[in-house]
Amino acid sequence: MRNGGTADPLVQLAPGVSDEQAWRQRQSTTQLLATTDDKLKQLAARQLSLTQQDSVNQIRKYMEQARAAEDAGDVQRAHNLASKALLLSDDLVKH
Repeated sequence: MRNGGTADPLVQLAPGVSDEQAWRQRQSTTQLLATTDDKLKQLAARQLSLTQQDSVNQIRKYMEQARAAEDAGDVQRAHNLASKALLLSDDLVKH
């Protein structure tokens, strides 16, 4: 604990992950989330079916979970969730 009385956030790195690798994964996650957000903006202009709207909701959940995982220091989980969100948004934009 520091003088303010709150605990420092934990950073969970996978075994063998260097600080540089974690930094690169955070950068990649940020880019994945930005690209996914751009795709969601494209989808907002389209008339979506109920199934497609459900997919958009799932994408948003993945994005929220990715940000929460990143905030918690779990960079690998954040990256995996951001990747899922992007893949799902790619599929929606194509159809």
